[in-house]
Parts: sequence; structure tokens; C-alpha cells
Amino acid sequence: MNEKIADDLQRDIETGKYEPGTKLPAVRTIAERFGVAPGTATKALQLLAQRGVVRPDSTRGYFVRAQPERQAQTEPSAEFTAIMQQIETIRAHLTRLDERLQEVEQARRSD
Repeated sequence: MNEKIADDLQRDIETGKYEPGTKLPAVRTIAERFGVAPGTATKALQLLAQRGVVRPDSTRGYFVRAQPERQAQTEPSAEFTAIMQQIETIRAHLTRLDERLQEVEQARRSD
């Protein structure tokens, strides 16, 4: 049941019912809304915190995160991918330069 409550609250957050930074209703209010014990409502809120959707404040309640952590795990942008490819090209070039420098230094020592 606590997963269903967490899913419903997360849907409320995703649809904008609760804006980022806003405090969620009190545990007792959530328990009354879903017709469950306060302990079940608390477990649902803890589940949302584990998902990265809300952050707990030990004295004030649960607050909606500015950007849920799970949304941060999206596919990289095309620009990011292009930059990473350029970095890999530069790394390969540096490796070749380092190898060449070592060859030159060894040849110099043997002279």
C-alpha cells in the first residue's frame, strides 16, 4: 500500500500539484487522504525520499526536490556526446605523443 501512496504522491509532484521546494502535507493528512495508518504514510514518504523525489527535514517534514534525482539520469545530449568524442580523440593523441617522447628520450640516452 505504501508503494501505491508513493506512486500517487509522485504523480502529484510530476503533474505540478506540488511545486519544487514545497512542503508536502503532514503525515497525518496523507494518512487520512489514503485511509491508512500514519506509519504507512511515513513509509510512503520514505520511499519517495529513496527515489530522490523529496528530501526529508527531520523537524519540518518532507519537501519536493528541485529536480528529482531520477530525472537527472537521462540520455546524454548530442552536444555532450560530441564533446566526449573529442576528448577521447585528444586522449589518444596525447598517448601517441607520450609514446613518441619516450622513444626520443630513450634514443637520446643511448647516444
